[in-house]
Amino acid sequence: MNVIVIGATSGIGRAVAEIYLAQGHRVGVTGRRTALLEEFASAAPAGRVFTRTFDVSSGDAAAQLAALVEEMGGVDVCLYSSGFGHTNTALEPSLELGQVEVNAEGFVRCAVWLFNYWAGNGLKGHLAVLSSVASILPLGVCPAYSATKEFDAFYTKALRQLAVIRKADIGFTVIKPGFVDTDFIHGRHFPMTIRREDAAAKIVRAIKRKKKTAVIDGRWAALGLLMRLIPSPLWNWGGRFFRPYQDMF
Repeated sequence: MNVIVIGATSGIGRAVAEIYLAQGHRVGVTGRRTALLEEFASAAPAGRVFTRTFDVSSGDAAAQLAALVEEMGGVDVCLYSSGFGHTNTALEPSLELGQVEVNAEGFVRCAVWLFNYWAGNGLKGHLAVLSSVASILPLGVCPAYSATKEFDAFYTKALRQLAVIRKADIGFTVIKPGFVDTDFIHGRHFPMTIRREDAAAKIVRAIKRKKKTAVIDGRWAALGLLMRLIPSPLWNWGGRFFRPYQDMF
């Protein structure tokens, strides 16, 4: 099986790529840091890892992805792991727009190309996207992050229906992790944090099982159910208790 992980230089994406490689699959990895991609490839058996350096927020991202797929001879599964988040209670415009460019626009560029590649050629494929539990309810401390992660989830659901309309054999999985011990939150202590290797294993398992949505892990899934029961006025009022977390990213 050919697997591509978009955003695999570090963190969850890197851990997922490592699992797929260990399982014997051919793996394509992308990111902005060439040295880290080459480091991953150099430690792998010859011909098993393919690298491509590009920024998903760049206009040529789809073309770069297409070149990687051509080099690999096709792609069966793709995980969109690129993304970043930042608390922004001061609403600094560049921080908000930067997250939109990577988390939303970058995802659309890659997802659209992959969908049309699979559907247009009558191929079977599976697209997974790394959303977040931050998408469950809007978070005032990080507006762009929570909004773009919900965008990813909603867009993926729309593509699922479009696959039915176009009679395309494409599966979709929305991954919603809680706090994962990566460089993203390194050195800070947050509730219910799990190891990146554990999160990656659960993600790979969810994709294999073709789950539509997977919250990582069970504790966050339970909390998510409770969060959905909170009335909007009460949730907005409770925003004052998020002040200690306004520098969490």
